[in-house]
Amino acid sequence: MNARNKNLYLYLILVFISMVLTFLFQKVLLTKNVYYNSLQDQLDNSRIDQLFDSQAKYAWFGYVVIPIWLLIKITIITLCLQAGIILQNIKLSFKKTFTIAITAEFVFLLSIFIKFFWFFFVKTNYTIADVQQFYPISALNLFDVKTISPLLVYPLQTLNIFEVLYWFILAAGISQALKTDMDKGVRIVFVSYIPALVVWLCCVVFLTVNLTPAS
Repeated sequence: MNARNKNLYLYLILVFISMVLTFLFQKVLLTKNVYYNSLQDQLDNSRIDQLFDSQAKYAWFGYVVIPIWLLIKITIITLCLQAGIILQNIKLSFKKTFTIAITAEFVFLLSIFIKFFWFFFVKTNYTIADVQQFYPISALNLFDVKTISPLLVYPLQTLNIFEVLYWFILAAGISQALKTDMDKGVRIVFVSYIPALVVWLCCVVFLTVNLTPAS
């Protein structure tokens, strides 16, 4: 199988699994009862019904966004890795780098599986906010979300074991493709992807500051 077909195959599998997980979250976890439990202190039942029906009506939009978002994300990460590879005076084709990036992306599906398992089998009494804020094996789990600044929620979610595994999968993929030692792959990831991740986190924090109403 050539690199182009392999990338397409991996991409379609990634999109399919992501859509299945999105469906499970919408239909199994975020039920109308969960909406009632989450919002009954703020809204009356008729308004909650309207909100739930509206979410259900436009749920299709999420399925449209998934393939677009994944393609954009993986392409940007591939470009970042390519920049790091060029800085190291090494040549690796865009297609092979894309394969590495899309393969590593599957590790995040594992975190979503664990999240679904957690709320379906363990913490069965939960709210919408619980589902939105929980990230398995992340730094956020060390804190009470209610006591920390909203600015810290996303960065602490991002600091998780799956993110670290993602770095090393990228590094291992690059090392294997270049037929070199792991140190070279780690160095490329740390001079390309990590700075891009920091910039992304800063952008999210900046948007949070500007879009969050002042108390």
